[in-house]
Amino acid sequence: MRWAVQFGLGDADATVVALAGFLLRGGFLVVLLSIVVLPSVIGLAGATGVDAFGIDGHPTAWLFEIAAVVAVVAAAYLILAFVVGSLVDIMVIGAAIDPDAGAAPRTRSLPGMGLVVDLAIIRAICAAPMGPALYWAGVQIYSSAYDELTTPTNLATPLAVRVVQDAAPAVLVLVLTWLVSEVFGAMVIRRMVLLDTGIARSFAGALFQLVGRPISTMATAIVSYGVSAAAIGLALVASATTFDWCRVVARISQPITITIGADPFSTTRDFRPVVFLLSAAALCVSWIVALAISGVASAWRSAALTGETLAAEPAVDIEAAAQRCGLLGRGPDRSGD
Repeated sequence: MRWAVQFGLGDADATVVALAGFLLRGGFLVVLLSIVVLPSVIGLAGATGVDAFGIDGHPTAWLFEIAAVVAVVAAAYLILAFVVGSLVDIMVIGAAIDPDAGAAPRTRSLPGMGLVVDLAIIRAICAAPMGPALYWAGVQIYSSAYDELTTPTNLATPLAVRVVQDAAPAVLVLVLTWLVSEVFGAMVIRRMVLLDTGIARSFAGALFQLVGRPISTMATAIVSYGVSAAAIGLALVASATTFDWCRVVARISQPITITIGADPFSTTRDFRPVVFLLSAAALCVSWIVALAISGVASAWRSAALTGETLAAEPAVDIEAAAQRCGLLGRGPDRSGD
């Protein structure tokens, strides 16, 4: 774990690549959540009009059409995330096992497309349990949202918060399913990259690793994901707080007057623009810090799971794994490389 932390803090290139993978796989939704104003019931009604639900409360054909379009777009995005995310996995794993990490930049070839496709297939298989979980949880969340829209329990609390509170078991099952599939998929991917055992044997090896090293594997996953979630959460709380500062300052109607100097050489000015600029600067700083922490945490998690796999399989051929990651077997340098 200490080695993983050093890698996350020491390899800036790997941190940037890991951040890109985190954002592509849905992390951008987490980052944006802190500065997005949740819509009200009136806002939702204004956006959908009377086309979403009939007078009997049941969804209309228009809503199903919109859902189908959203499903197609989401499927296309998932395919892109699986493929590009697999390339990111290879690059970060390769950086973790590269003995020359942190040395002078050098030309690196891309990994084989077959490996990228295999990793995308592994990610898709591991994400399959999310389908039933999304369907079951979606029914619970839809029911809770419909009840809150028709007979709200507390208008002082935002709609989204009330829905999550009412459907807390469904949200918990959804989060746990995602977490288990994410951790197990990461283990399978590392065995595929480091050992080149094929898809089926990588799945079997990951299962045997869980059985043979349950405490170490679970501790690595819990510590790396738990600390990452706490760090990113604190950074996002700071972003949400500074965003609220900007909103509050922008709505102040009374001047913030400050007198500068001493009579008779004094002047009084409205400092609302200055306060807003300071709030906006604080928001920018907290936003950049949140992204930086997300990148470091992503690189750290990747290195921690890579180290756990190396500990479970001490006979890994590092040189062969580095070649699969595109670290060896480079072509001759060219002008401008």
